[in-house]
Amino acid sequence: MKRLFNILVFFVLSVSVLGQPDTRVVDSLQAVMAKQEGKERVETMMELSRSFFDLSFDDCIWWGEKAIEEASRFGEDELVAKAYWKIGLRYLNHYEFDLALDSFDQALEILNDAGVCELLMDVLNYKGRTELLMGELDAAMSTYQRTLEVSEILGDALNCADVINNMAYIYFQQNEFDKSFDCFIDARHRYIQLSDTLSAAQCDNNISNIYVQRQQYDQAHSVLKKAIPLFEQYEDEASLAHAYQNLGTVFATGRVNLDSALYYLHKSIVCAENMGDQITLIEDEIELANVLKLLNREDEALNLYQSALHSSEAIGHASGILESYKNLGVYYNEKGDFTTSAVYLRRCMDLASEKGNLLYVNVVRPYLIADYARLGELLEMKKELGLMIDNYEGILNENNALGEELTKLREHTNGLLDQYESQSAQIESLQSQRNQYRLAFFGLLALVIAAIAAFVLWIIVGKNQDKNAEE
Repeated sequence: MKRLFNILVFFVLSVSVLGQPDTRVVDSLQAVMAKQEGKERVETMMELSRSFFDLSFDDCIWWGEKAIEEASRFGEDELVAKAYWKIGLRYLNHYEFDLALDSFDQALEILNDAGVCELLMDVLNYKGRTELLMGELDAAMSTYQRTLEVSEILGDALNCADVINNMAYIYFQQNEFDKSFDCFIDARHRYIQLSDTLSAAQCDNNISNIYVQRQQYDQAHSVLKKAIPLFEQYEDEASLAHAYQNLGTVFATGRVNLDSALYYLHKSIVCAENMGDQITLIEDEIELANVLKLLNREDEALNLYQSALHSSEAIGHASGILESYKNLGVYYNEKGDFTTSAVYLRRCMDLASEKGNLLYVNVVRPYLIADYARLGELLEMKKELGLMIDNYEGILNENNALGEELTKLREHTNGLLDQYESQSAQIESLQSQRNQYRLAFFGLLALVIAAIAAFVLWIIVGKNQDKNAEE
């Protein structure tokens, strides 16, 4: 299931923060601007851009571009960069990720020659945020590494902690759970040193996802129940939405109390709606569908999966698209519609591979292998099976005995495939015999695949248990 995280570089604008549009503010700013020159005039234009966000997004962007034009006319490079950054924020809050990224890059072109400054750190923060939302994990990691360097030079301890928290999220998506956990713990320690109890609690919220991944549901429940009262005290709806969603996941997967799961997911939805947070609403929609499927309300679940996919595609939210593809694939797999299942799972695999998101690759591949086996697409099945085994060889080769067993399994599977291909060619004309052989073959093949999957799962779980014991 998709995990929600507190990413501590939040949107600086949101519909909920801006409140109701006020044309009087716009009129007042325009009157002030008419009397201004130079830097002050540019600053007022940027404020006008912000004020138009709820009134007219086109006017919002127009005033942002006018600010860039005016700042360029005066030769104020840093002010031009600031204007590009501000317009990038407008695009980001409007889910125009490509345009936001382009604006941030324009700002960085100017700032890269200006030396280290606070504006450089701010632009890098939001560029990393944008890349995360686009699912560009490698690019986001590179951006955050540079952001961390700049933050350290500036002595901004709080931003250092925020960046490390965000890097932990990337490691999670890359299937590097130990690195993710270590980064979350590091960020948490930094927040405690800064007496930032709210951010430390947000880190605890994130750590709960690692506990869920490790199937340590009691620990996940414990940290969430401690964090939630603090979020309520600070009226932090963004963190509450994440915590309620994570708690719903704990009850759906670990503690198996589906009524409680529904209760907390609906609370998360209320928070997200109050904020006008479309991304969190998509995540909640997916998690709610997962619970409804467990309750055998399959038609409702399917509608929510499809709705989440449509919404995710509309704004280019990569994680939402991946999660929707995965869940739709699994849904149709369990329904016995292996053709439709393979279509969605293939899309998920291709996008996850493109984005470097190993979390989805590892979850989806066994289902895709099973689909190909059922459909008789042997070459595709053999290819994915080999990739799955290769992916875990680093773990398996730590133990010689396991490595030898892996080799035997690989050879056995390849032998079965070669045998099928050889005999299939010989009996092509004997359709009934061929069909009987296919049934026998796929039955045996299913057992082999199940053995491999169980074998790999046993190794991974055992490895995690050993590490947990060490901790």
